[in-house]
Amino acid sequence: MHHDKIIAELASKNDSQRPKIFELALPQAAQRDQSGFFPLPATAEFDVNSHIDALYVHIPFCTSKCHYCDFFSLAGHLDQADAFLDAMGKEFELHVAHFGQASPETIFIGGGTPTLLSPDALARLMGQINKAIKTDRLTEFTIEANPNTFDIERAKVLRDGGVNRISFGAQSFSTAELAVLQRDHNPESVPIAMDIARSAGIDNINLDLIFGIPGQTLASWDHNLVRAIELNSTHLSCYGLMYEPNTLMTARMKRGEFAPAADELELAMLAHTRARLAEAGFIRYEISNYALAGKACRHNVHYWQARNHLAVGPSAAGYHSGFRWKNVQSLTRYIDALNAATPVVPVTEIEHLTGLSRWGEMAILQLRLNEGIVLNDFQQRTGMDAMAILHKLVQRYSAMGLLAVRDGAISLSEAGVAVSDTIFADVLEAFAQFAPRQRGN
Repeated sequence: MHHDKIIAELASKNDSQRPKIFELALPQAAQRDQSGFFPLPATAEFDVNSHIDALYVHIPFCTSKCHYCDFFSLAGHLDQADAFLDAMGKEFELHVAHFGQASPETIFIGGGTPTLLSPDALARLMGQINKAIKTDRLTEFTIEANPNTFDIERAKVLRDGGVNRISFGAQSFSTAELAVLQRDHNPESVPIAMDIARSAGIDNINLDLIFGIPGQTLASWDHNLVRAIELNSTHLSCYGLMYEPNTLMTARMKRGEFAPAADELELAMLAHTRARLAEAGFIRYEISNYALAGKACRHNVHYWQARNHLAVGPSAAGYHSGFRWKNVQSLTRYIDALNAATPVVPVTEIEHLTGLSRWGEMAILQLRLNEGIVLNDFQQRTGMDAMAILHKLVQRYSAMGLLAVRDGAISLSEAGVAVSDTIFADVLEAFAQFAPRQRGN
């Protein structure tokens, strides 16, 4: 799954489903400076002995704006690539000065379309990343790629820079479905790009696929799954089409150009996905993600486990010890802030989750994973007994066949996946309702 999709889903739950008790004031230190930006969270307030486990890097350039895309990306603007990389180099330096030289286990370069950068620009980016970090713990280094912007020269630059995993935005193997999404590649470009990656020595390959596209049938969705299996993908991210506000897809739908897929059809597609991929040896380890044994995306698992991660680039969102912050969603403001006489990381959003609010959010993230909330691990990290907090909720949803308790963990059942948003909201509320008793102890 796309990094920004995870962040967007989490933000949505925070905005619309978090109980009011979870609205927390920022620390006094987190006030805007003269530049109008927030400072990075003070490391003195971080958890003792906590690691930075992941690094995300956002490249905003695209050839065109896909109609369903709500991520920060810009069609064109490649003439600003050098200025952008100048600014990004300064942000890396500021991060090292503030956090120290991190030793992440995973790196993920997303966008946008990172492989729209020229080979020379990609080599420069690889150099910036490898200068800013220690690689002693690094096991997974992913980059997103559009099949149309991938060639052997770029593949070799990425391999030499340490990339060992590629996520291609296939979305569909139907020309008609790609046209509905306004994608700028064709189905034939996907296997070509995958072959190029493998020829360079990168054989851990994810494909993103979308179901619920207007006009898509269960048979055409099955064709997409079968084709992805035939291409020997190691990982598949399969997610339903979302009609995000302020996207062309949503505007076209509201104008009546097409109707969204029926809920019944999307549920049938979801169930068929699990069955088809299970037959092919794929393990569903998260609501929308499937992998061959040992090929789960470790970077995204860090997010679902609420592990600390740094993020660099416009709109990139970092997290550490309950602090979450996000950079400005503007290429011009990003470049200007880092090219100023006194460069600053242009943080425009920051919040600090503490206590039950923090652990409630961690609980819903972990419930996305097939393993669910592992009770002993949760208590070791938080000091909270998740079963005590969620006992009534677990009883109710277990009786409905939506939650399961097994092997010391609370997890979604297959039926529970379809109504996961409702369950997540109830989990957040259960943690909020438990908070007054905790304060009284």
